[in-house]
Amino acid sequence: MIRHILTRLMWSLFDLLVIVTIAFALTYLLPGDPARTIAGPHASVADVLRIRRQLGLDAPLYVQYGRYLWNLVHLNLGISIEFGTPVLGDILAKFPATALLAISGVVWELILGLPLGVMSAIRREGVLDKMSSVASMAAIAMPQFWVGIILLFVLAFKLQWFPLGGYGTPVFWYSFLPGLTLGIGGAAYYQQLIRSRVLDVLPQQYVATARAKGLSERQVLLRHVMPQVLTTLITQIGMDAGYFMAGVVVVETVFGWPGIGLQAWTAIKALDVPLVIGTVLFGAFWIVVANFVVDSIYGLLDPRIRLR
Repeated sequence: MIRHILTRLMWSLFDLLVIVTIAFALTYLLPGDPARTIAGPHASVADVLRIRRQLGLDAPLYVQYGRYLWNLVHLNLGISIEFGTPVLGDILAKFPATALLAISGVVWELILGLPLGVMSAIRREGVLDKMSSVASMAAIAMPQFWVGIILLFVLAFKLQWFPLGGYGTPVFWYSFLPGLTLGIGGAAYYQQLIRSRVLDVLPQQYVATARAKGLSERQVLLRHVMPQVLTTLITQIGMDAGYFMAGVVVVETVFGWPGIGLQAWTAIKALDVPLVIGTVLFGAFWIVVANFVVDSIYGLLDPRIRLR
């Protein structure tokens, strides 16, 4: 088991190195000049060159890359051009709001998707199965910004059950609609995924044996079917959690949610390259961490994965 975890850790570190390299390369593909942005549109050429020297942008590419890696090892993501503050501090200040939104989104995915997927599989080709399948396809096709606007208009503006956006107390009240917006699309996918997995497990011989022993359908489902669905469910939860932790730009923008996604969108508009790249790296870190945790849990749940 230790060997399996160490192997996955090495691959995770390699993934991070590749992502860091790509992020560094993207800084040269983004339009605009950070030095010119800092100096302002009316600054002289001499001032722009002086700022470039201060930022180290006049050094050879390999020197900048080495300095970039050295700073990352020391958790230095640079200074925000827009705010003049450390990028890591800005991201960490916004991260709790994004973490709360991510947890809320995953919870809604499970609340809506898990029971619908199981019931659709048990009552295959029934009315519930057909209705939930149509609803899930429609939910997957709906853009998140459209879902968020509709929820805001109906539940917040017309009925005035929830706030129109922002972040405040009670936190549950403010996170309800953004989390639900995240959860609707994910729940539709969960419904299809779990339904397919349950239908794969139900015809298995050990399920028929359990029924022959006199176990009720509920006992068969809980003891023999759901444990097989668990690995698939863990994979999807890990992927969604990593993606949500990276900052959901669309949902945070629609609801004015003060997370790292909204911060990244503001940084993109301001051409704040250090903050944009720092947010990308921070999000990639969480995605890699989520994949590493899922792979490690796999090794605990299924010894065959450790052997491979």
